[in-house]
Amino acid sequence: MPPIAAPIEKPANNFDFEGFLHGAIGAAFDVEFDHIGFWDLRFAVADSYRAGRVFIAGDAAHSHPPYGGYGINSGLEDAVNLSWKLAAKLQGWGSEALLDSYDLERRPVFASTARFFIEKSILDDRDFLRAHDPARDKADFEAAWKLRQTGATAEVNAFEPNYEGSPIVIGAHAGTPSAIGSHAYQARAGHHLAPHPLSGGANVFDRLGDGFTLIDLGSDAARTKPFVDAAKSLGVPLTVITDTADDGREKYQAELILVRPDQFVAYAGDDCDADALLRQAAGVV
Repeated sequence: MPPIAAPIEKPANNFDFEGFLHGAIGAAFDVEFDHIGFWDLRFAVADSYRAGRVFIAGDAAHSHPPYGGYGINSGLEDAVNLSWKLAAKLQGWGSEALLDSYDLERRPVFASTARFFIEKSILDDRDFLRAHDPARDKADFEAAWKLRQTGATAEVNAFEPNYEGSPIVIGAHAGTPSAIGSHAYQARAGHHLAPHPLSGGANVFDRLGDGFTLIDLGSDAARTKPFVDAAKSLGVPLTVITDTADDGREKYQAELILVRPDQFVAYAGDDCDADALLRQAAGVV
């Protein structure tokens, strides 16, 4: 089958759409057109995800070609990030700074997703098909395609949206929110908490509260109380999980882990100023 030219910049009355479809399918068939429209392959991101009381998320905030399933993932993460911050504001303990962090965290993540994963994949596919055209050499294409499949694992491992550098994340200020990262059991500020069973058998995710959750893995109980007192004083909802750093939980590499309502780690360490830390993580001013 000869290469098929895409209808780029062709007026509706000056392109053989029927022939285009027949060529794409490889056979003639009956077709009737009720409407002919054009779609542009483009990337777009809003200048801001917030304007006063108005917030945007998902396709309203960013758009891109439908490549790799990144669109629905980005939209859902937008909603998860924004929802707990709106709830905090409505419940009386969230601040304007907390609401502002939605744009500061999510917009850079989409920008890097678009550039380093979606756009890169499109260009890589283009270059691959130019170099290994199945119409020119099917055997070469099949061999190259088999070899190329090994690269998918690297892409999956590299896609790890995180909020390093966010003003409400403690201990990762040198970074920048991005879609590029690495997957690890270690509890890292700005990264999603890795799931792991607790000593009672339940997964840690089954015990996370609706607000913030402090995971205490064998630290001195006296260091947990300041968090409880600070949360009560600030009106911040806090659940405390106490366990040991055994049976694999030592891979978190921290005795105290403060988890946000969206299951991202706000802080991971062994000692801190509980009041100051909770104020920053909750955006309390």
